[in-house]
Amino acid sequence: MAVAMDLSNFTHKSLITTPHRLTYSYYLSPFFQQQTTENPSNPAILLLHGFPDQAAMWSGVVPSLLQLGYASYRYNYRDQAASLAQILEHENVASDGRIIPCGHDWGSATAQRFYLYHRHLCRGLILLSLAYQIPSPKPFNLEEQNAATSKRFGYPQWAYWEFFTAPDAPETMRHNLERFWDVNNGFQPGKAEGGNGVEGEDGRDVWMREMFCESGSMRAYIEGTGKYKDWTVQPKKYPNWQQEKERFVQRFSRDGFEGPVCYYLSLKGNTMLEDEKWLCEREGQEDRRRIDVPLLFVGQTGDWVCRTDLMKDAKDQGLVNDVTEKVLDAGHWWAYEKPQDMGGIIADWLKERFPIK
Repeated sequence: MAVAMDLSNFTHKSLITTPHRLTYSYYLSPFFQQQTTENPSNPAILLLHGFPDQAAMWSGVVPSLLQLGYASYRYNYRDQAASLAQILEHENVASDGRIIPCGHDWGSATAQRFYLYHRHLCRGLILLSLAYQIPSPKPFNLEEQNAATSKRFGYPQWAYWEFFTAPDAPETMRHNLERFWDVNNGFQPGKAEGGNGVEGEDGRDVWMREMFCESGSMRAYIEGTGKYKDWTVQPKKYPNWQQEKERFVQRFSRDGFEGPVCYYLSLKGNTMLEDEKWLCEREGQEDRRRIDVPLLFVGQTGDWVCRTDLMKDAKDQGLVNDVTEKVLDAGHWWAYEKPQDMGGIIADWLKERFPIK
């Protein structure tokens, strides 16, 4: 059953935050102010999307959440936890222990750091696709990370960063929007020995691994060069494929990618290193990296970058104890593939851990 990606019943707002004078765009669920005022003890869910997405990706998920009676709050992601806190304060929901950040992809990274910097505001935490990224005092080195993950997983997990951090990446993606959509939303089944498809996996979708975890493949497909010349990957079976593709092309032909690629440029350039070092410092007996609230992590079987097994690192270090892990049979962009399934997983966990009295 197709899920209509409709925001017409949500209130679209914007706020200029300090000190950087950044304008943030976000959506409030129906009757948001009434619900938060009449039910001050109920948590508010902060939804954060990643790259290359927009607020509409949550449309298939929020119906399951709205049925719970929470205050659902949708936000157009940037990368500053302080700005998020300002928005929450502006909407009068920044009381202690009220917020449950919920993020996908880079939105997960932001949700994690929002919790670490503003833990007093948070009652729980939901991470989708991207597991907890443990703060490190060491500078990030892309070549070293790809070498390490090649040894650990058998492929360079962050190979696609080579393209996203290239000076011409924003313009290249903007001039080839339909092929960049294919990069994120194509389907290429693996094959057993002697069968049809791509070597390595019997029937499993290996397209993300080929595009994201093979050096040079993403650029080659976007530009239509090499083995990808005059060839187009088959699409994933999304219920709203054409609608979502048109929305994607319209949005990024207007806004471009200069802003979104700053996610990658910032981490590669270690612009947040001092903040990460601070998180690694102990405050008395307290470990600032520790997550003390109930945590839900949902990975996807078809996600070769944000793997389903990566919460193990934080568990092994004792940084997360109260964690529920689920796996959805879908790709990284589950919001276009199985939004209702994801909504059900989140709703069930919320009902179990945070029942409304």
